[in-house]
Amino acid sequence: MQDRTKKANKGGRPRKFDEDEVLIQMQRQLWTTGLSGISLDGIARSAGLNRPSLAAAFGSKDAIYGRAARQYAAMMDDCLSRALDIDNLHVALRKAFDVAIGIYTDAGPDGCFVICTAPAEALTNPVCRDILDLSIEAIDALFLKRLEREQARVQSSHGDLPALAGMLGSTLHSIALRARAGWSPDRLRSFAAGTVDHVVKDLVG
Repeated sequence: MQDRTKKANKGGRPRKFDEDEVLIQMQRQLWTTGLSGISLDGIARSAGLNRPSLAAAFGSKDAIYGRAARQYAAMMDDCLSRALDIDNLHVALRKAFDVAIGIYTDAGPDGCFVICTAPAEALTNPVCRDILDLSIEAIDALFLKRLEREQARVQSSHGDLPALAGMLGSTLHSIALRARAGWSPDRLRSFAAGTVDHVVKDLVG
């Protein structure tokens, strides 16, 4: 008599993968296509996963985008904070822009992950709108903190610090878009230099 007893099915076991590595792959895809430019199935394929595994680990497409954006924002915050910690303000600001330009251009004309993907979705997607708002505020806050430190060091009362911080943040966002448009790193650095010079001059009087 033939034994028809089925062997235990091992196919139901969850696939093991490195979530951080998968997130980087998905972030790369979203950076290229934007959130609305790819389906959840497409994101799964870019990460080398099936859709159920992807959904179980990361959730919806919005959740994936939010997690990728938070990871990117944390990386940018760390990189810019270390650059802005340099004692000389002029050198610190130039270094911060150089670091950002490297991130925006080293792998191609990527620009900023948030600034170059979230705005297109902000009117219709609250996740993108909130991420965009938080990103803009966070960048301004980083620059403001550095300017306040400098003002205290030189005991100066010159300059409207929030306005100057906003100018630096706006320049950084503009550089992200110009990088996406294909501007070269040297051209982007020249663009940044004018704002840096203006801010330093205004602050120290």
